[in-house]
Amino acid sequence: MDSRIRDLLFEIEEFAKNNFMFNIPREGGELLNLIVNIRKPKKILEIGTSNGYSTIWLGMEGYEVYTIEIDKEKIKLARENFKKAGLKKIKILEDNALETLPKLKEKFDFVFLDAIKKDYLNYFKLINFDENAVVIADNIITHEKQVKEYVEYVRKNHKSYFLDIGNGMEVTIVNNTNNKHRFIN
Repeated sequence: MDSRIRDLLFEIEEFAKNNFMFNIPREGGELLNLIVNIRKPKKILEIGTSNGYSTIWLGMEGYEVYTIEIDKEKIKLARENFKKAGLKKIKILEDNALETLPKLKEKFDFVFLDAIKKDYLNYFKLINFDENAVVIADNIITHEKQVKEYVEYVRKNHKSYFLDIGNGMEVTIVNNTNNKHRFIN
Protein backbone atom coordinates (compact mmCIF):
# COMPACT_ATOMS: atom_id res chain seq x y z
CA MET A 1 0.00 0.00 0.00
CA ASP A 2 1.24 3.46 -0.94
CA SER A 3 2.38 5.32 2.22
CA ARG A 4 0.32 8.39 1.22
CA ILE A 5 -2.87 6.30 1.09
CA ARG A 6 -1.97 4.45 4.31
CA ASP A 7 -1.50 7.76 6.14
CA LEU A 8 -4.73 9.14 4.65
CA LEU A 9 -6.70 6.09 5.81
CA PHE A 10 -5.39 6.59 9.37
CA GLU A 11 -6.30 10.30 9.13
CA ILE A 12 -9.85 9.45 7.99
CA GLU A 13 -10.19 6.89 10.82
CA GLU A 14 -9.28 9.56 13.40
CA PHE A 15 -11.59 12.10 11.78
CA ALA A 16 -14.44 9.56 11.85
CA LYS A 17 -13.93 8.84 15.56
CA ASN A 18 -14.05 12.54 16.40
CA ASN A 19 -16.96 13.42 14.09
CA PHE A 20 -19.39 10.50 14.50
CA MET A 21 -18.77 9.14 11.01
CA PHE A 22 -19.58 5.44 10.96
CA ASN A 23 -17.04 4.04 8.52
CA ILE A 24 -16.39 0.35 8.23
CA PRO A 25 -13.69 -0.91 10.58
CA ARG A 26 -10.16 -1.20 9.15
CA GLU A 27 -10.41 -5.01 8.94
CA GLY A 28 -13.52 -4.58 6.79
CA GLY A 29 -11.61 -2.27 4.47
CA GLU A 30 -8.74 -4.73 4.28
CA LEU A 31 -11.18 -7.51 3.37
CA LEU A 32 -12.78 -5.38 0.63
CA ASN A 33 -9.36 -4.60 -0.79
CA LEU A 34 -8.29 -8.24 -0.66
CA ILE A 35 -11.40 -9.54 -2.44
CA VAL A 36 -11.27 -6.77 -5.05
CA ASN A 37 -7.65 -7.64 -5.79
CA ILE A 38 -8.52 -11.34 -6.12
CA ARG A 39 -11.58 -10.76 -8.31
CA LYS A 40 -10.19 -7.85 -10.37
CA PRO A 41 -13.63 -6.42 -11.19
CA LYS A 42 -14.35 -4.30 -14.26
CA LYS A 43 -16.89 -2.08 -12.50
CA ILE A 44 -17.44 -1.64 -8.78
CA LEU A 45 -20.60 -0.16 -7.26
CA GLU A 46 -20.70 1.17 -3.72
CA ILE A 47 -23.96 2.26 -2.15
CA GLY A 48 -23.20 4.63 0.72
CA THR A 49 -20.04 6.67 0.09
CA SER A 50 -19.99 8.58 3.38
CA ASN A 51 -16.59 10.31 3.57
CA GLY A 52 -15.01 7.92 1.08
CA TYR A 53 -13.15 5.64 3.48
CA SER A 54 -14.44 2.35 2.07
CA THR A 55 -14.31 3.75 -1.47
CA ILE A 56 -10.57 4.27 -1.07
CA TRP A 57 -10.16 0.63 -0.02
CA LEU A 58 -12.14 -0.41 -3.11
CA GLY A 59 -10.42 1.88 -5.60
CA MET A 60 -6.85 2.27 -4.38
CA GLU A 61 -5.48 -0.16 -6.97
CA GLY A 62 -6.98 1.86 -9.82
CA TYR A 63 -10.33 0.08 -10.18
CA GLU A 64 -13.34 1.97 -11.56
CA VAL A 65 -15.78 2.69 -8.74
CA TYR A 66 -19.28 4.16 -8.99
CA THR A 67 -20.38 5.31 -5.56
CA ILE A 68 -23.78 6.65 -4.52
CA GLU A 69 -24.29 9.20 -1.74
CA ILE A 70 -27.12 11.64 -1.01
CA ASP A 71 -25.56 13.72 1.80
CA LYS A 72 -23.87 16.84 0.33
CA GLU A 73 -21.44 17.29 3.25
CA LYS A 74 -20.29 13.69 3.03
CA ILE A 75 -19.85 14.06 -0.73
CA LYS A 76 -17.64 17.11 -0.15
CA LEU A 77 -15.48 15.18 2.34
CA ALA A 78 -15.29 12.18 0.01
CA ARG A 79 -14.16 14.33 -2.96
CA GLU A 80 -11.39 15.84 -0.81
CA ASN A 81 -10.28 12.39 0.34
CA PHE A 82 -10.28 10.99 -3.22
CA LYS A 83 -8.15 13.91 -4.35
CA LYS A 84 -5.69 13.38 -1.47
CA ALA A 85 -5.52 9.66 -2.37
CA GLY A 86 -4.91 10.45 -6.03
CA LEU A 87 -7.89 8.34 -7.13
CA LYS A 88 -9.11 9.27 -10.59
CA LYS A 89 -11.53 6.46 -11.45
CA ILE A 90 -14.18 7.31 -8.84
CA LYS A 91 -17.58 8.48 -10.08
CA ILE A 92 -19.80 9.94 -7.35
CA LEU A 93 -23.51 9.70 -8.08
CA GLU A 94 -25.16 12.38 -5.94
CA ASP A 95 -28.68 11.14 -5.30
CA ASN A 96 -30.92 8.66 -3.53
CA ALA A 97 -29.73 5.14 -4.42
CA LEU A 98 -33.27 3.81 -4.92
CA GLU A 99 -33.83 6.50 -7.56
CA THR A 100 -30.38 6.23 -9.14
CA LEU A 101 -30.04 2.45 -9.51
CA PRO A 102 -32.86 1.98 -12.08
CA LYS A 103 -31.19 4.63 -14.30
CA LEU A 104 -27.77 2.95 -14.39
CA LYS A 105 -27.03 1.07 -17.60
CA GLU A 106 -23.69 -0.28 -16.39
CA LYS A 107 -23.30 -3.86 -15.20
CA PHE A 108 -21.41 -4.33 -11.98
CA ASP A 109 -19.31 -7.32 -11.03
CA PHE A 110 -18.51 -6.14 -7.49
CA VAL A 111 -20.92 -4.33 -5.15
CA PHE A 112 -20.52 -3.01 -1.62
CA LEU A 113 -23.67 -2.19 0.38
CA ASP A 114 -23.31 0.19 3.31
CA ALA A 115 -26.23 2.62 3.20
CA ILE A 116 -29.75 2.49 4.66
CA LYS A 117 -29.83 -1.02 6.07
CA LYS A 118 -33.57 -1.69 5.67
CA ASP A 119 -33.17 -0.99 1.93
CA TYR A 120 -30.42 -3.55 1.22
CA LEU A 121 -32.82 -5.95 -0.48
CA ASN A 122 -34.39 -3.12 -2.51
CA TYR A 123 -30.91 -2.02 -3.65
CA PHE A 124 -29.96 -5.60 -4.50
CA LYS A 125 -33.01 -6.11 -6.68
CA LEU A 126 -32.34 -2.90 -8.63
CA ILE A 127 -28.68 -3.53 -9.46
CA ASN A 128 -27.69 -4.60 -12.95
CA PHE A 129 -25.27 -7.41 -12.10
CA ASP A 130 -22.62 -8.81 -14.37
CA GLU A 131 -22.19 -12.58 -14.41
CA ASN A 132 -21.13 -14.03 -11.03
CA ALA A 133 -20.90 -10.65 -9.35
CA VAL A 134 -19.78 -10.45 -5.74
CA VAL A 135 -21.85 -8.44 -3.27
CA ILE A 136 -20.56 -7.57 0.18
CA ALA A 137 -23.06 -6.14 2.64
CA ASP A 138 -21.83 -4.51 5.85
CA ASN A 139 -23.47 -4.31 9.30
CA ILE A 140 -24.92 -7.82 9.35
CA ILE A 141 -24.27 -8.07 13.11
CA THR A 142 -24.82 -4.47 14.19
CA HIS A 143 -28.08 -4.06 12.25
CA GLU A 144 -29.31 -7.65 12.30
CA LYS A 145 -33.03 -6.79 12.38
CA GLN A 146 -32.84 -4.21 9.59
CA VAL A 147 -30.94 -6.55 7.22
CA LYS A 148 -32.79 -9.77 8.11
CA GLU A 149 -34.94 -9.82 4.95
CA TYR A 150 -31.88 -9.17 2.77
CA VAL A 151 -29.83 -11.92 4.42
CA GLU A 152 -32.66 -14.45 4.14
CA TYR A 153 -33.15 -13.60 0.45
CA VAL A 154 -29.50 -13.88 -0.61
CA ARG A 155 -28.95 -17.08 1.35
CA LYS A 156 -32.02 -18.67 -0.23
CA ASN A 157 -31.31 -17.56 -3.81
CA HIS A 158 -27.52 -17.28 -4.11
CA LYS A 159 -24.27 -18.57 -2.64
CA SER A 160 -23.93 -16.39 0.41
CA TYR A 161 -21.67 -16.54 3.44
CA PHE A 162 -21.46 -14.64 6.71
CA LEU A 163 -18.05 -13.38 7.81
CA ASP A 164 -17.57 -12.31 11.42
CA ILE A 165 -15.36 -9.38 10.49
CA GLY A 166 -15.87 -5.83 11.74
CA ASN A 167 -19.62 -5.18 11.93
CA GLY A 168 -20.36 -8.50 10.24
CA MET A 169 -20.27 -8.92 6.47
CA GLU A 170 -22.39 -11.03 4.14
CA VAL A 171 -20.49 -12.07 1.00
CA THR A 172 -22.74 -13.18 -1.84
CA ILE A 173 -21.92 -14.58 -5.26
CA VAL A 174 -24.85 -13.65 -7.45
CA ASN A 175 -26.28 -16.65 -9.26
CA ASN A 176 -27.60 -15.01 -12.38
CA THR A 177 -27.98 -17.46 -15.20
CA ASN A 178 -29.77 -14.79 -17.23
CA ASN A 179 -27.75 -11.66 -16.61
CA LYS A 180 -29.63 -9.53 -19.14
CA HIS A 181 -32.15 -8.43 -16.52
CA ARG A 182 -32.11 -7.01 -13.06
CA PHE A 183 -33.32 -9.17 -10.20
CA ILE A 184 -36.87 -8.01 -9.65
CA ASN A 185 -39.13 -10.62 -8.08
